[in-house]
Amino acid sequence: MPLPAALHGAVRDCVYDTLAQGRHLTSSIERLFRDVSPSEELASELRRVIFQAVRYDNIEAALEGELDGVVDPHRAAFPEWLRERVGLAYGERRDEVLARMLSDAPVFVRVNTLRSTLDACRTALHQHAPHPVSDGMLRIDRPFGLFATEAFAAGWFEQQDITSVRAGQELKAAAGERIVDSCAGSGGKTLLFAASMMNKGRIIAVDVVASKLQALRHRSTRAGVDIIETRLATSTKVIKRLFETADGVFIDAPCTGTGVVRRNPDILYHRTEEGFAELLALQLQLLRHGAKVAKIGGRVVYAVCSILPEEGAHQIASFLASIPGAGFVLERQWTTLPGDDGGDGFYVAHLTRIA
Repeated sequence: MPLPAALHGAVRDCVYDTLAQGRHLTSSIERLFRDVSPSEELASELRRVIFQAVRYDNIEAALEGELDGVVDPHRAAFPEWLRERVGLAYGERRDEVLARMLSDAPVFVRVNTLRSTLDACRTALHQHAPHPVSDGMLRIDRPFGLFATEAFAAGWFEQQDITSVRAGQELKAAAGERIVDSCAGSGGKTLLFAASMMNKGRIIAVDVVASKLQALRHRSTRAGVDIIETRLATSTKVIKRLFETADGVFIDAPCTGTGVVRRNPDILYHRTEEGFAELLALQLQLLRHGAKVAKIGGRVVYAVCSILPEEGAHQIASFLASIPGAGFVLERQWTTLPGDDGGDGFYVAHLTRIA
């Protein structure tokens, strides 16, 4: 029997809370029962009751003295290495930033101007409580059933975070240009570029995962886009063949995802310090190769959904100080934290190739 639509939100909230707060409550229960060893069945029941009480019965204040005083929630929720990195980056703001990383995330959709308008989309989605925000976006306060709507099937909108959209807009893709999306994934920003280009020009979307490119092709059809060519990056030769051919290059590099933990709390469980070091090396390699795809005078935008400077400003500084980076200038860079304008945490840098 399918789950009633009215329960979708409750189930989603429980799953997200379990992932985001599970470490904290498990540690608290262990401290409370330090002299007793509760069975796994009892511990699971305690977690369930506390989750429900905190979210639905509004007794969080009553629990503060019992649980929050037992163990620092941020110490329990985040891996130690990540807490330390955030502390080094933000100093006295560390706890504020960690709390933002676990805050509720609004649902945003980007109106596809190739298929619809902001007003038409808002009217079509009136049952989902849409609220216009900047950048041709709607915040959806009642998202349940959103993707079963006729408007979605007709390609009128794509779900996309507001800061993610602004990161893509930094490339300033224009009609008739040749754009390369070097880490395209399933194509959220690729489709944004196509809309900005009024479906005129050429976009080459590159990724290492075939299933993501297949999803991009499906989304392109729904969105009414026919200027995207997908290429599977089976080796570095795929990117090298594109050197010095693009008006604009977007490098949406793999990262820790610390800016989107609130949407993907499982990140807290599978990111490691060893993996962090590997990501840093990969990011710099992608930046060095991807930047060469731009023509002289072309634009390069490097973006990560991370709030750690090691993945953002430090990478750009390293690149510009290197021999491959000598032919580029930094036009601007910016960082957002989770919750800024309701959006996710991002770092974005805009470079121009001058030689």
